[in-house]
Amino acid sequence: MQQDAIGGYVEDASPVIGIVTRFTPATMPEAHAHQRGQLAWCPDRPVTVETGQALHLVSPGTAIWLPPGHRHRIRAAGPRQSVNLYTLPDAAPLPARPAPFRLAALERELFRSLAAASRAERREPAFARMAAVLWDRLDRPSGATALPLPADPRLRRIALAHLEGDDRPLDAWAEALALSRRSLQRLVTRETGQNWATWMRDLRLSRAIAPLMAGDSVQNAAHAAGYATASGFVAAFRAAHGITPGQVQRRLGA
Repeated sequence: MQQDAIGGYVEDASPVIGIVTRFTPATMPEAHAHQRGQLAWCPDRPVTVETGQALHLVSPGTAIWLPPGHRHRIRAAGPRQSVNLYTLPDAAPLPARPAPFRLAALERELFRSLAAASRAERREPAFARMAAVLWDRLDRPSGATALPLPADPRLRRIALAHLEGDDRPLDAWAEALALSRRSLQRLVTRETGQNWATWMRDLRLSRAIAPLMAGDSVQNAAHAAGYATASGFVAAFRAAHGITPGQVQRRLGA
């Protein structure tokens, strides 16, 4: 029997295979894909899920669906538990693209029970019935936050570095990428539709989403985004998104 090197599950004929794993920041895998689809839930902390075209910001009350063969990378600011269901192609009526799903109390219990089932238990009719109920309950994707990532690999490098706290200015990035200042500015405008300053502001504000999802204070979220004061952060956030950080926090159910 073949073991998935990243997921850790042992392949068999089961339509759905569940597994619960733990990762630290040092052991979180690089971008990868599975032959099976993956429904991933991290119940203890927010995570970011890079799917190639977008960076999904996923709260502990949300699972994310990753279709078979879709490259992704899941990261978190600290140790995390990962509760996963791996499905054969067409075994789950879920979208053909990555999608987040909010989990109410019933879905969470179904998720945990399916993930904890042994190989023998997966052969029982009750397992198939529980899986069917879960798919029925996941009837539509949620409105979880997703950030578009530029297709240009140079801008993707800047965006992902900035989201992890790298605040290098325009001139430093131009030098690192062997571009002129003007060439980098034109590239940003062409790929994002924004000028450098606006793009940097939006990336900086995005660093606050994970603390807000974790239930941290607005002051802590402001610090994560690089703002000296909570008032300055709130004003910038409202100007960019039309709502306050507190409203975002309530919407996410943190």
